[in-house]
This record gives sequence, structure tokens and C-alpha cells, in this order.
Amino acid sequence: MKTRNYLSLLLLLVITMISLTSCNKVKELTTVNVSMTMPRQHFTYSATNLKSGEVILFSERVAVNLDSLLNAYGLSSGVITSTSFTSLSVTIEQPLDATFSWLSSMRATVSANANFSPENQVGSVTNTNPNAKTVIVTMNNLDIRPYLTQPSFYLRIYAVLNGPLPALTVGMFLDGTVQLRIEPI
Repeated sequence: MKTRNYLSLLLLLVITMISLTSCNKVKELTTVNVSMTMPRQHFTYSATNLKSGEVILFSERVAVNLDSLLNAYGLSSGVITSTSFTSLSVTIEQPLDATFSWLSSMRATVSANANFSPENQVGSVTNTNPNAKTVIVTMNNLDIRPYLTQPSFYLRIYAVLNGPLPALTVGMFLDGTVQLRIEPI
């Protein structure tokens, strides 16, 4: 009788383990990796009297339209399990002949709130080409999922200047791509 009870218990344990493993495999198979191109963000920066240190070039809320992404992949509902930047760049738009000769370095941070408290760095760049019209940020592969709320996040671009701006106001745009991992629920 004891042997039968032990065998029954062992069989129950094996069946439970198999069902849990297969559920995880099903979830893994239905999980979707989505590459989301952020809408191009146009912004301007005007000269300051700051002689050294970092300045804020850009600071905005970036929305992630989860409903549209779910719809595009035929999912009725889901959750974002991880998110990271795959690309981020800043390009000078105005004046037309301007370059980044005035930029020493740049870094990008994310936060869950507009106060950027706390914030975490997602990438940086050192400008090695003063004739460049575009600087491409080297990404840190940081999972920014903890910073997604409603779902959106706040993005800020800091810069260290090494000279005067080519005009009173420089018009730029920010391009970026975010990789999202969406798990159906």
C-alpha cells in the first residue's frame, strides 16, 4: 500500500512538472519581439552662458502604443516583459550648413517620471568628428522596462559643449528604435 501511495505521488509530481514545463514553452513560443521606431522628435537648442558642464538638449515623454502593437501582431492582450533601445541618433536640421563642431559628448537617460528622479543612462557618444551632422549614440543594452509607466517613459539627452553654437538656435531631430518583448496574457 505504501508503494502504491509513493508511486501515485511520484506520478502526480511528474504530471505537474510536465504541465508546468509545457505552459512555459507555450508562453515562450507565443512571445513576440517587436521593433518600434520612435516618432521623429524635432527640437531646438539655444545658446546659454554656461562655460562648462552638461546642458540638457532634449527632454520629453515617449509613448509606447501597446494596443497598436498588440493589434499588429494579432494579440488580444499582453504585457511588455523587457524593453531596450537598439538605436538612438541626433541630427542637425537647421542651419543647413551646421555641424556638431560645438559638441564634445552626449549621453541619453531614461526615467519613469518628468523629474528624472531616478534616471538611468541608456547610452553615450563622444564626438570624434566635428564635421558630422549626425551623432549616433552607443547603446548600453539596458532593460528600460522598469521605467515604462502607462506605458511610456521619459527620455533626456545631455550634452557637453566644447565651443559656441553655429547659430543662436540649432534645430535638431532625434531618431530611435526600441526593442520590446511582448508576452500574451
